[in-house]
Amino acid sequence: LFLPWNVENDISDDSSERKNVQIESIDEVMTPEEALRKIISENNQSTSEGKRNVLLVDTHGHPHLNRDIQYSNHFSNEAKKELNIKSTIQQGVVSLTCAVSPLDWDSALQYASQSSWILPALGVHPWYLGDILSNTTTISNGTDPPENATDAVDIKKYLNWEWLDTLETHLAQHPHLLVGEIGLCKMAKFVREFPSEKGGKTTALQLQKRVFRKQLELAAKWSRPVSVHCVNMHGSFMEVLRDVLRDVLSDAKRSAEASGGMKGGDDAAYRCALRRAFPPAIAMHSFTGTAHHAKEILEFEKELLHPESVDDGGRKRRKQKLQTKGMEPQSDERNAEVDEVIFYFGFSHVINHLMCTSEKARRKGMEAVRSIPSNRLLIESDVHAQEDVALGTAGALAFVAQVREEPIEKLSDDCVKNGLKFLDSVGLQLFDQQKQ
Repeated sequence: LFLPWNVENDISDDSSERKNVQIESIDEVMTPEEALRKIISENNQSTSEGKRNVLLVDTHGHPHLNRDIQYSNHFSNEAKKELNIKSTIQQGVVSLTCAVSPLDWDSALQYASQSSWILPALGVHPWYLGDILSNTTTISNGTDPPENATDAVDIKKYLNWEWLDTLETHLAQHPHLLVGEIGLCKMAKFVREFPSEKGGKTTALQLQKRVFRKQLELAAKWSRPVSVHCVNMHGSFMEVLRDVLRDVLSDAKRSAEASGGMKGGDDAAYRCALRRAFPPAIAMHSFTGTAHHAKEILEFEKELLHPESVDDGGRKRRKQKLQTKGMEPQSDERNAEVDEVIFYFGFSHVINHLMCTSEKARRKGMEAVRSIPSNRLLIESDVHAQEDVALGTAGALAFVAQVREEPIEKLSDDCVKNGLKFLDSVGLQLFDQQKQ
């Protein structure tokens, strides 16, 4: 969740300002400094064979913004020097820096260029659709808008779509580039303040969905993982996924009618086309959904990997024995496999722990953390400065370990493996040994 630290956040029942968040320990969760020291100490005490090059994988942050230092400001200069706080590379941290608007794409790319241990992601965050608005389109001549303003004009005209071509150009030029931060957010200022003469909140949410789907499709086209922001929009998020699924099913049906050959989900070529319609991996960033939401997402993944369970309307159907009429292309590594993971769930210290202050929100949040299969867990710093990357990531690890009642050393190992696998589509061959 990208939030400027000087604006209010309504993610839980209690509004709070991120800039005023205190980094001290809450409940019995280990502090970020304690967690980082423990991880480094355990690795230093390991045998040479057991030592890890990668200690942490931060799968979401915004350190290229270089502002609002929070975690490291709580430590003395001696502690910062001891922990090499400025250099996340020396600490063995692989990190992903996510842009939020075309206005910060260049700075994200420049920041990531300093090391192969830092990967960039570019996208348009749902809070920043205002940066891609067209300045020329109107729908009225000073009179009251029609009852359904969205019917008066194609709402896509409200946006300047040149950014989408620019994003694709960047993807073509940078093979290690991910797509993110993208997504849906009902709490966005863009939604609350979208002009009523252009359809107000209804139009703004529709624009969010269009922008999100376009970026999702681009990530699928270039086989890049995505980092998704989804706040109070789980239903709309699932609608977008099912719309993509339904479109592929419709195309398959038309092909079958034309050729008399392919029969929907029973054909290997169809299954490959369905899988390619989605990105290779999707991370639900700072996941604030419920355990039920997570289960629904994973059920959708089963449908995606096993399309024989879905009819041509995109609905589940009784499972049938899969009949294939030929060999699947062996060169396509994205063919569905039993152990393939598409959806991952990331958690951050600042959003999922420090800013989750109401009892109800905490209870539901912890239930969600406990419900996630261990091979899908990711940890995120979600910070805005390089000095905070390692500490923010270690804090996330400490929070998740406490909630799941797991040793921090084991969870660290699991999250490193998961993080590297999530990033694998953009090439992290240097770390293949730790993905095993």
